[in-house]
Amino acid sequence: MKNIYINSQGGLGFNLALSHILPEIKAEYERVCVLSPYFDVFEASPHVDAVYRPQELRDFIFDAKNDDARLICERMYDSEDFIYKKVSYADAWRKAAGLPLRGNKSGSDTKASLVPLRKYPFIRQGLDTVLGGIKGKGYKDFIICQFTGGQSPLINVPTEEREINGTKQKVPLWDKVPYDYTNEPLKRHYPIDKADEFCRLFAERHPETALVMYQLPNEPKPEHAAVFSFLLPYLSYYELAKLEPCKGTVSIDSSLQHLVAGVCKSVVIWGHSLPASFGYEYNHNIIQTCRRDDILYFSALGPSGARIEYIHPQALVEEVDEYLFF
Repeated sequence: MKNIYINSQGGLGFNLALSHILPEIKAEYERVCVLSPYFDVFEASPHVDAVYRPQELRDFIFDAKNDDARLICERMYDSEDFIYKKVSYADAWRKAAGLPLRGNKSGSDTKASLVPLRKYPFIRQGLDTVLGGIKGKGYKDFIICQFTGGQSPLINVPTEEREINGTKQKVPLWDKVPYDYTNEPLKRHYPIDKADEFCRLFAERHPETALVMYQLPNEPKPEHAAVFSFLLPYLSYYELAKLEPCKGTVSIDSSLQHLVAGVCKSVVIWGHSLPASFGYEYNHNIIQTCRRDDILYFSALGPSGARIEYIHPQALVEEVDEYLFF
């Protein structure tokens, strides 16, 4: 088969992980086509020939049949090797695409390779907003942080029509969308009280470095003058991470680490999940103490209550200092 059609069924991080191995896939296949709810990720990839949206599934299937293409429609999450923790995200995709596996034991070696500004030039305005906002408050540089996740940015948010600057506009009512991370099968968040303390301690040590949050508006935000939140498309943070003022990222196992994989230095805090399956070997991975023997990566088993010994904020500051600033 010279062509491959991939129906990518999963969250943002899952889709970003697929985008990382598209250069390998494109080297083996003449035509690479992807259907995904996160179609903008693949429109920003130079290694995809056609992108389909979920409502275009019928045409996606018939075009694949017409092209006599290899067709991937199963969820990588539900494959035996992934459930049993035998393969990483990247190798799960390689196996489905018929590519050689790499068998990385401490995380994938793949890196993000997107060109969002080619398809979405308006992202530049968001970058200017961020830089102007933090520099206007006296900060010289920044790190990007994610302490909560597990929530799709594609969720339906109710809107209300309001008059702004003389024109009627639809305003999203994020306060009407409850955020509950306790429903996640795997605990990955870093508790908000500890995130608050980390931001306070970090700001004391780095008074000229802002903390830019990567999160949706209904997620709990650390309270500190050095903490900034902007409502931007997620691809904007890929471009932010490439800028010279960005010192790196501090995140949990969620979409940010996949979005900026290999773009900048990243510290990743691990809860129930592990970098061998979901992470990257070149990041600074902090594996918190937890009983993981009976945690399998299969959502149908329901949420795990295994206790996590969260890293103390002071210790996290020390780890971030050593990796990002020295």
